[in-house]
Amino acid sequence: MTSRAATNATTDRSRLGRVVREALRRPAYLSMAIIVLVALIGPLLVRDPLEFLGDTLAGPSAEFWFGTDQFGRDIFARVVHAARLDLWVGLIAAALAVTVGMPLGALGAYRGGLFDTLLLRISESFQAFPTLLLALGIVAALGPSIPILVVIIALVNVPVYLRLTRSAVKPLVDSDFVLAARCAGKSQGAILRRHVLPNVSEIIFAQFSVNVAWAIQILAALSFVGLGVQKPTPEWGAMVRDGADYTIYGQWWVSVFPGLAILATVLTLNYLSDEIRHGQRRSIGNR
Repeated sequence: MTSRAATNATTDRSRLGRVVREALRRPAYLSMAIIVLVALIGPLLVRDPLEFLGDTLAGPSAEFWFGTDQFGRDIFARVVHAARLDLWVGLIAAALAVTVGMPLGALGAYRGGLFDTLLLRISESFQAFPTLLLALGIVAALGPSIPILVVIIALVNVPVYLRLTRSAVKPLVDSDFVLAARCAGKSQGAILRRHVLPNVSEIIFAQFSVNVAWAIQILAALSFVGLGVQKPTPEWGAMVRDGADYTIYGQWWVSVFPGLAILATVLTLNYLSDEIRHGQRRSIGNR
């Protein structure tokens, strides 16, 4: 029994070592896991982000790791709480964009003709406007609220998935397995759902992490100009704006730490997309 327990312990340590080595070889996955854990668990472990602690514009210290803002609130607690909101908005907006853009792009490529041309012209009309400018105009018209922000950010990203999916599906329309499915009498929806979209899902997944990063940047930009998440809810872009006026007086921590949170998250998501693409190439090369 002792020998078996020792063998099991050695096996567990070996597995843990492999997991650690694999994580170190893929730092993008490790960094993303840390950010997600901070967003999920962090708000339970830090102070109330709206609590007034009395000591205004205090610099980073052992008590306040990121210092306090002009209202005496803990910036570290606000950055951690904002992580959940920014990631949630980014993920939901990107998921909505995929849900709408991916089927439309696949259907346009499959059917072709006037329907395909019409979808392309509509997507080009959206992409003719700068993304942030288009989002600003819609938010200014409808008013800032989190559900509206999610829908708007998703809307401006739909053309990306539409065109990406269309370009990936187009070469598959006349492939043997699609022709065989047609001959078997399967409907357009069944062919796209069971045979076509699974073959392009890896490309879409790689783009998804980039779009989450874009969504976070758009949300931060809208909040920075006052048309995004409204005070006093903690949000990275709004926090950068609140601290911008104090930077010139030496209170750099008010805006720098939220800005670093945006930078770290966006870079991690972009590196994650690159890692997914490299993984796809390695998988193709091993076939």
